[in-house]
Amino acid sequence: MRRKLIEAATLCLGEFGFGGTTMQRITDKAGVSRGAFLHHFPTRTDLLIAVAENAVLQQNRVVANRLADAKPGRDLFDAITMATWEAMMKPEAIALLEIMMGARSDPDLKKTFPSFIENLQTRQKEGVWATAKAIGITDRDTIISMVHLHVAAMRGLLLEYMYSGDFTAATKSMQLLSSYKDNLTETLLKKG
Repeated sequence: MRRKLIEAATLCLGEFGFGGTTMQRITDKAGVSRGAFLHHFPTRTDLLIAVAENAVLQQNRVVANRLADAKPGRDLFDAITMATWEAMMKPEAIALLEIMMGARSDPDLKKTFPSFIENLQTRQKEGVWATAKAIGITDRDTIISMVHLHVAAMRGLLLEYMYSGDFTAATKSMQLLSSYKDNLTETLLKKG
């Protein structure tokens, strides 16, 4: 039942956006009663945090699967960008983006969500830094800034894609972002 509610909320966030994802829509999509909803999630915020946690797990799974065939070293480091983009195109990532935007104006969510997203971003940055360090990059600050830029750019592209539906433009932009990363990587490797 809990899983059904998380999946229903994820789909509703993608279909109706944050403001349109009501308890009624979620229960209708999940095929459960309001009482069942409240039994598993006393508040809408509790459900949204569970959706966000699930989104991170699903994104990590997609990235790990995509990187499983990459050779350790530079190939693995280079593949992170497109693997992350692939994960961001999934319904769970769209739901997470909707929750991020909604947290700005939802007083209850605003109390808990920022620390959740900050922890996620810290883990992402440290993971990429560990991979960069393994190939000989020593400039941690630049790598951390690069990850921040990449995640922000991908979120922006995802938001634009959600409204325009122009997958070609998003793909071209991601190719440019990958090219930038390749040039930056070469520069950082030369620096030592």
